[in-house]
Order: sequence, then C-alpha cells, then structure tokens
Amino acid sequence: MGPAPEEAPVEEMASRKSLARFLPFRRSQSNVASPTPNESMSPEHRSTVMAASQFNQRTRTETRFAFSELICAILRLDFYDLEDPHQVKFCEASMETILRKIDLGRKKEKKTIREHLKGEGTTEDICALISAIKEDPFVVENGTMSLLILLVLITIEKGEYDSRFRVMLRHIGALLGVSWDQFEEVEDGLTHSLLDEQYIESDEARETRAKSEKMKKIKRIAFIGTAGTVGGLLIGLTGGLAAPLVATGAGVIIGTGAAAGIATTAGAAVLGSVFGVAGAGLVGYKMKKRVGAIEEFTVEALTQGHSLHSVLCVSGWISENTEDAFKHQWRHLWMSREQYSLRYESKYLVELGKALDYFMTVALSMAIQHTLMETALAGLLAAIAWPVALLSVSSVLDNPWSVCAARTTEVGEQLAEVLLSRAHGKRPITLIGFSLGARVIYHCLLAMSRRTDCRGIVGDVVLLGAPVSASPKQWKQLCSVVGGRVINGYCETDWLLRFVYRTMSVQFTIAGTGPVDVPGQRKVLNFNLSHIVKGHLDYAEKLTEILEAVGIRVTPRSAESTEDLKAYERRSEEEES
Repeated sequence: MGPAPEEAPVEEMASRKSLARFLPFRRSQSNVASPTPNESMSPEHRSTVMAASQFNQRTRTETRFAFSELICAILRLDFYDLEDPHQVKFCEASMETILRKIDLGRKKEKKTIREHLKGEGTTEDICALISAIKEDPFVVENGTMSLLILLVLITIEKGEYDSRFRVMLRHIGALLGVSWDQFEEVEDGLTHSLLDEQYIESDEARETRAKSEKMKKIKRIAFIGTAGTVGGLLIGLTGGLAAPLVATGAGVIIGTGAAAGIATTAGAAVLGSVFGVAGAGLVGYKMKKRVGAIEEFTVEALTQGHSLHSVLCVSGWISENTEDAFKHQWRHLWMSREQYSLRYESKYLVELGKALDYFMTVALSMAIQHTLMETALAGLLAAIAWPVALLSVSSVLDNPWSVCAARTTEVGEQLAEVLLSRAHGKRPITLIGFSLGARVIYHCLLAMSRRTDCRGIVGDVVLLGAPVSASPKQWKQLCSVVGGRVINGYCETDWLLRFVYRTMSVQFTIAGTGPVDVPGQRKVLNFNLSHIVKGHLDYAEKLTEILEAVGIRVTPRSAESTEDLKAYERRSEEEES
C-alpha cells in the first residue's frame, strides 16, 4: 500500500474548480479509537457539541457570513448541476435549511448567498473565506470541528441525514483542516449519547401530557408547546415515540441555540426518523415472503454499535455454509461502528466457492496460470486462445456461476427495495462488495436509479473485482444514486473473470478487469489491484489488504488470520510449482 496522498495547500485547492478532488479517501489508523459499542461521549467531544450550539451567540456576523458563503461555494462547485433537477433541489434545500439556522442579521445577506448559489456575482475567493472563519476568536478557541458538528445538528433536527450532505461535510472538513477520523469520533459520540441515554418521564412532562389529552390537542402540544415549556425533553427511542420523556444528561449533550430543536419532544421523534424504528437499523432484516427466485436474504450485524452512517458488505461467495460464513471475510473491516453483512443464497454461493477452488486448482495443475495472466493482460476478451484442457472442465464453473449471477440480479433489486424503504433510517449507508457481491450492489444501484426517491441514501460504494459491464451509460446511471464516490477495484490479470465472459463480444468490457471511464463523471475512482490480486480467489483471501489499498479503514490482522493468509499463500505457491 502506498502512502496517503499529501493534502494540497489551501491556495492550490481553492484555485481549482472542483473541491472534491482534494479529499483523501484513505483513512489512517493512528489516533483513532476502536469502535466499541458502548463508548460514551468524551468530555472533549461534549465540549465540541456544546460549542457548536453557541455558534450564533459567540461568532462575529462576518464570520457567519463567510461560513455560509463557503458552504454555498462547495454546493455550487461540487453538487449544483443544472442538468439534474434533483441535485439543484438538494442544493437549494440544504442552503435554505442552513440559512434558517445561521443568523446573518439582515435579509440582504441571505439573498446574496442565494444568488451566489445560482452562480450570480460569485467571487470564488475560497482562501479569503477560510481565513475569515479561522481568525474568529470563537473558532480559535473551539476549533473548526465545532462548525461541522453544528451542521450535523442542523440537519438531524430536520429529520434526515442526506448522504450528499455528509459528503459536503467531508468537503468542508478538508478545506478547514478537520481530520475526518476525528470528526467521525465526535459524530459517533453524539450518536451514542442520543440513543443510549436512560429516559424517564418528568413531572412537568406528565402534567403537560395530561393537559394535552384533556384539551384534545395532543399532537400540537406534544410537538410544539412542550418544546417551549419543558425544554430539554427527548423521546427515548427505546421507550416509545409517544410519551414526553426527559434524560438527565440530554440537555447538557444537546445544548441550546441552533440545535435546541433536537432537545424537544418533536426533535426526539425526528431522531426516530433518522435512526429508523427504535434505532434498530438493518439488523435482523429478513424477506417476509419469497421474491422471485430468491430463497435467502437476511441482514446480519458485524458490529454492535450505532452510528449516523452505516456500512453494508456483500460477499461474492463462501467456502463453507456456517453461521459466520458471511461475516468472517469482513472481520477486519473498521469503517463504522454500525456495520452489516448480507447473507443471501448461501446454498448456491457455497457451491460456487467449491467450483472456483476446484477450477483454479485444475488451472494451476496444468501450469498455465502465468500464461493465462500474461495473455489476459495483453489481449482482448475474445482474443484469448483458451487451452482445450481448461475448456473441457468449463462446465464445473460455468453452471454454478451462471446460477449465482442470475440470482444476484434479483438480490440486488431486493436490496434496492430495502434501502428505498429506509429500514435503516434516513441516514447514509456505504455499500462494499467483491466479485458477485459487487454485482449485487451494481444491480441494486441500477434498480434504485429508476426511482425518483433514490437520492440521498447511499454515501460511498466500493466494487471489487466486479463481474459487470464497464458501460459508461450504466455507470453514469448508478452514479446518480451515490452521494460520494464509486470505487472500482480491478485486476488486469484476472483471467478467470475473462473466462466466464468468454462468449461475449469484443466490445464487452468487464469492470473488474480494467478501469471504468465515464466522461464528465468525477465520482468514479479506479484502483489497479494487480499488485495484490493474482487470481480471482484473492478477493476473498486477501480482502483485508485490498480494502486497505483502496483507502478503507481496517483493523490489524489477528494472529489467526495472519496464519490463514500465510497458509493460503504457501498453498498457492506449492500448486504453482
């Protein structure tokens, strides 16, 4: 793995049109706490949240204007697209939400920012805006992290955490010098404090509820009046969304000012919208009835924590059908405190796993592995002269591969329905998959793209060794669903992927064997993994190293998994020799 890219100077960054390209996807492991499920907010993080709630009271008017202008510039340069009305609507709605919460004094300033969002009269002096923000005594004292947390509180109060909004925060953080890892720590601490406080009904809340029932104005009083009379009330997500409850520490956590709405009864119901029913997320989700040919579709928890962003992993095959078969491959993933894996069609995927292992063993026994790798690297798909001996056993792989490939299309469409239903709440989710798991995600995104309510759900996407078309038209279509980046991890010498698509025309290109070129699309990032992946089986056996290579945070390998990897490499070397 190469070193993380150095951060460009602010002057250089501000001179380019798009701000997104400076943002490092790689996340280091240094100074980052392990994602333990019950870690409460630290005093330092609590102080940051408190400071965020005091932004309007303690900052200069010109600082608030500069911060609003910086947000406007990022929305305009990286999200505003006149050809996409959905993106225009997102930018305008986000800017309006922020302008309603940040006190700019006069209406004239807000009108100016609205005009700038549309590109009217803009100066694009990003450096001056950043300097004005950082020179404010409040920011000097509390750091720029408090500004990002302010925006988190503002959007949560609205009842949703749009994936594009979180990407915008990543852009702002990069310009203001905020460590994304540290931001996620504060974000996770806030999540824990909001979800895991012990709530009890206060005397004031009980009286208010009784009066509201008597007056038959339950909704109006509970959702509006109580906010002003009781103050720091929260509805405990584990105690039902109807009764006004109060947490002893909630007022301290949330503070006042711009984020005060979250500390009300209405705000607590809003949190239920963000996190889903009782904050349960996707864990335990199962198909209620059989859909098409799909026989198995269950979401399993990889971690026990909660977060404002989650991750769903999809495996391409399994080697044995055990209880942890779909979890084991992702055991070192460390991207969020809330991570899931998808268990699907295990009966067929274990058959595919055995077929892949046998087929690769046959290829190695024929001593043609290196020849096939070199041919795959040099030639087109249909130009490869496949050995007769390999073709004679092709049915061993072709049949299970075809069955699984067909089923992944339906599984992807089912996953799209799950995500569109917001079962995980109105917050971002990252999707990661290898081989046929990447194919599941690919078809999920294509299915979502055909719906008008598809945006703002998916944050980043990582596709590794994807057995799908590299068609620019389809990739542009799936990119419209993704708020952040779409990573295509490929191996130029993956002859097995070329083999299973050997009957396709020479015009057909596979995403898992080369870069995907989508003209005018900046979301797609291509990673050549040929230095790690020597064969398609490596996507499962070397998954931890591959994830790290594309910038996904992982935990260090355990002694057991290190030995497993060494044993796999020794076995591969012996079979080759």
